[in-house]
Amino acid sequence: MNCTWRAGQDAPEDTQYFLYWKNSIYDNAMECELYIKDEHGRNTGCRFQNVTITPEKSYFLVNGSSKDSLIQFYDEYIQLYKIEKLMPPSNITVSCDEIKNYCIIQWQRPQISHSKPDNCFKYEINIQYKVRVISSPTLNINTYEGWNSFTFQRPNMRKKYLFKMRATGRACLVSPAWGEWSAPVEFGKSKPMPRAPFASS
Repeated sequence: MNCTWRAGQDAPEDTQYFLYWKNSIYDNAMECELYIKDEHGRNTGCRFQNVTITPEKSYFLVNGSSKDSLIQFYDEYIQLYKIEKLMPPSNITVSCDEIKNYCIIQWQRPQISHSKPDNCFKYEINIQYKVRVISSPTLNINTYEGWNSFTFQRPNMRKKYLFKMRATGRACLVSPAWGEWSAPVEFGKSKPMPRAPFASS
């Protein structure tokens, strides 16, 4: 997790900033351990490692110091799950039945620290033909709630397809913003069209 801020417009050149935070009202305040600095050596951000997101609001305080003047502090309570950027679903696999002409797509939910059930998420699914030059129209874009599989009925068995997906929260204190798209997954077989027999006279 990264947290950034801007130096005050009228802050003296020697101003230095410090961030303190606590994950809940029951925790002790901790100072940032890994600051992000600007070209003047001032702290303008903090990188947090191994943050556990809880349902409670986290408290953040940015304090400043200068030899020349008093620096106004800034503080805020934030529910971290609301601003969390979800990673794409992982371990996406596609298995196709060549006789019944459908494919089963399976995946694992995004990995987050504070919510375990699979039904806390909903997914946006995008399927296109794989083409070499021009953009292919989207064949299937579907918002899917629930578990970790989806059945796709192929309109053309002679084509290859590209599949990608992303996730958002539907319950369980998961971010309501759409996360990152997964890398495209290719499936299906590209088969040449049969040629009519050639007869000469």
